[in-house]
Amino acid sequence: MDLYILYYLFLLSLFGYFVAYHYPNMTSNVPDSTSSPPTRDPAEINKLVTELDDTSFYHHPSWSERWSHPDFVGVYWKNWLNSRWMEQRRRTKKFLYPSVRSNFPWGYITYRTVYNAESDELWPIAMDKLARVMNNSIDSDLHAKLESMEPEDLKDPQAVPDADAERLVKITHKDVVFSDKDFWDGASIEQVRQHFSEYLRASKGRGTGRFEGCLVIDERSLKSITDSPDPQPLLGGGSSKQPGQRWGFVGMIDGRYPENRYEPCYTGYMRVEIKSLWSLYLEFQSKDMQELCPSVPAGLIPVYDSGTGKAQDEEGNFHLTAADRRGVRLF
Repeated sequence: MDLYILYYLFLLSLFGYFVAYHYPNMTSNVPDSTSSPPTRDPAEINKLVTELDDTSFYHHPSWSERWSHPDFVGVYWKNWLNSRWMEQRRRTKKFLYPSVRSNFPWGYITYRTVYNAESDELWPIAMDKLARVMNNSIDSDLHAKLESMEPEDLKDPQAVPDADAERLVKITHKDVVFSDKDFWDGASIEQVRQHFSEYLRASKGRGTGRFEGCLVIDERSLKSITDSPDPQPLLGGGSSKQPGQRWGFVGMIDGRYPENRYEPCYTGYMRVEIKSLWSLYLEFQSKDMQELCPSVPAGLIPVYDSGTGKAQDEEGNFHLTAADRRGVRLF
């Protein structure tokens, strides 16, 4: 009987040893369902790029699924030929037609480089404002047309311009956003440029606005966006811009710099006023970033504003440019 007791005690102690030393190591390899998914290296995402031909919609490897929309099925552009908006002279029409499938969806590649408690609170506010400013810019030609019409004409459905072109442009807008603290917190301009350049090489940088320059949102630009005025349509409403209030800005980096540099003062970086992001994307259909970057005094940052441009210091204060000295504009 004593031997049986000793035998069972031996088995019990052996089981205890197993539980104490081996079981924790086994369970530590089991994924925790409550933890966040592993972070994906952006450089590895670039390696997943597969070149799309002009008959395919644009797709970035970071997107979970390919973009699609019921209005872009089959030979969809043939349906546009009989649309009322095809008869109208607005930038949205020129953007939509003629255009290859790989131009849709359109949008910028954006990098967030600030991560703290304040930025976590401001980020969704800034993203919402950017979307509203972009949509308001897309509608700007339509708003201007409506503003110029006589009140009695606005009552005639046939006289009111068709807004379908603006709707199609807005539903085809889809940005690529890199917002990962592990990789981009405090990233420099050159670090972002390197990643964007790698993507351009992997994708062969087909000639659409998305490939001409990427956007960077750091702490200064993030705060400038949230402090920016709310967009207002022209028709039936005044500006929400207060005296002294300025439009927010984002940074823009040329991924082909310095290889394509042909101006000695060009640095491959500029800021863009958020109200000008739509017009800049249109300009990118025929020009590169270097052609559109304003010329400013050394040591200042060029700012694209859909016009002759502005000059800012690092803090966002405006300074005179050559155009300003000729009396074109004070700021």
